[in-house]
Amino acid sequence: MKLTINIISETPFTVQGHGVHTAFVEAVEAFKKIGLNVLTNSNEPCDIMHVHTIGPYALTKILRNRKKYKKLVITAHVIPDSFVGSIVGSRYWLPLARRYLKFFYGLANAIIAVSPDVKKELEKMHIDKKIFFIPNSVNPEKFKHSDEDRKKIRTKLHLKPKEFVVMNTGQIQPRKGIESFVNTAHDLPDVTFIWIGGMPFKKLAADHVAMENLMKNAPKNVIFPGIVPYEEMPAYYSAGDVLFFPSYQENFPFSILEAAAAGLPIILRDIDLYRPIFGDNYIKATDSTFTDEIIRLKKDTQHYNEYRTKSGGIAKRYDSTTTARELLEIYKTL
Repeated sequence: MKLTINIISETPFTVQGHGVHTAFVEAVEAFKKIGLNVLTNSNEPCDIMHVHTIGPYALTKILRNRKKYKKLVITAHVIPDSFVGSIVGSRYWLPLARRYLKFFYGLANAIIAVSPDVKKELEKMHIDKKIFFIPNSVNPEKFKHSDEDRKKIRTKLHLKPKEFVVMNTGQIQPRKGIESFVNTAHDLPDVTFIWIGGMPFKKLAADHVAMENLMKNAPKNVIFPGIVPYEEMPAYYSAGDVLFFPSYQENFPFSILEAAAAGLPIILRDIDLYRPIFGDNYIKATDSTFTDEIIRLKKDTQHYNEYRTKSGGIAKRYDSTTTARELLEIYKTL
C-alpha cells in the first residue's frame, strides 16, 4: 500500500536554526527514500496529514483541510517545559500555552512523542489520543566525516589543522547551558570552543540582553559563527573534535544525532532524558566535571577513540530510514 503523506511545517518560511525544521527536512527526505508519495504544506487530498509545528499556519491547515485528509498525525516536539528558559516571560503565559498545546494535540488521531519524557508529559496533560514514541533521527550518510570539509571549515574559521575543537550547536538561550559552555572555555584557554547558532526569535528569546553580553564578553577561544544553514552543518561537524552539549532540558536534540553520525565523542549534561535513549554511548558530566572530561578526551587517545566508536552506536540506532519505516507502520494502523 503506497500512502500519500502531506507534511506540514511553518519552518520553511518562518524561523529556522532549530530542531523542528531539521525534523521536517529529515522526514521529507526519509519518506521519499522509502517510496512514499510526499507532499509538503499542500492543500491536495492525502491519506495522512503529518504536522510538525504548532503555530497558526499549521492550525489553519488542519482545520481548513479536514475533508482532504483521512487521518491526522502530529509530532510533539514541544511541551510546556520547552518554553521555560527559551522564550521571554514564559512564567506569565505558560498556563495559557499549556491549554493551547492540549487543544492542538487533541486534534490528532495519533501523536508522535519524540522522547519517553515527552510521552509522559503528554499523558500527564490527559490528552486522550494514541501516543507513540518515535525518536528524532537523521541520515547518517549526510553527516559522515569528511577530511575535505574539515580543512575547508577550519580555514574559514582561521583554525590550525591540529587545534582541538569543542563544539556545540543550538539556539543561544539559558536553557541550552551556554553559560556552562563559556565558563568551561575560560578554564581551557588552549582549547577552541565553537557554538553554532543564534537567537532566531530575537528579542523574544529568554534573557536576550544577557545572552548578547555573554557572547560579547566570552574569552578569545570561543567562536560564535551564528546560524548556519542546515545543508552546511555536516561540514562544520567534520571540523570539530568533540560535541559538548550542556543543555538543562531537551526533548530529543538533533545536534547529538548529527554529531554522532560525524563520529564525534559526545559530552552531555547528566540529565534523566539521555540515559534510556543513549545508554552508555556518551560521557555524562556536570558543571564540576565538564573541564576534566574535555581534558581527558584531548590527552587520552584510547579514551577518545572509545567514545568515537560509541557515537557510531547512536548514529546506527537513530537512522532516519529506520524511523520512517516505524512511522509507516503507525500510519497503516490508522
